[in-house]
Amino acid sequence: MEKPNIYIGEIIKNVMAEKQVTKAELARRLQVKPQSVDYMLTRKSIDTDTLYNVSKALDYDFALLYSISKEQINCDKKDEAYKVPTAKVLIELELKPEEIIKLNLKKKIAELLK
Repeated sequence: MEKPNIYIGEIIKNVMAEKQVTKAELARRLQVKPQSVDYMLTRKSIDTDTLYNVSKALDYDFALLYSISKEQINCDKKDEAYKVPTAKVLIELELKPEEIIKLNLKKKIAELLK
């Protein structure tokens, strides 16, 4: 089995951006100096205690990236397609009284999806 090519510092940066957490904020949550966060974000690997603490601080389970389960889709496998046979979409609409009278939902949904 081939070891996944995971650059954990880059992945943490991506999750921080996604969750809009700054380096200073992550340092505060981890109770470390901002320079420590800078250093961590340049690392290809980090120790498991740090990985655990960062996972808790960002509410993201980085350990799943290292799963050896065949069903697990690791983030370094970007070419893999997520196979979902169907999807159920629930949309909540706020309609004005005149819209309720017309009840032209197809048009309203199309506008919302633009």
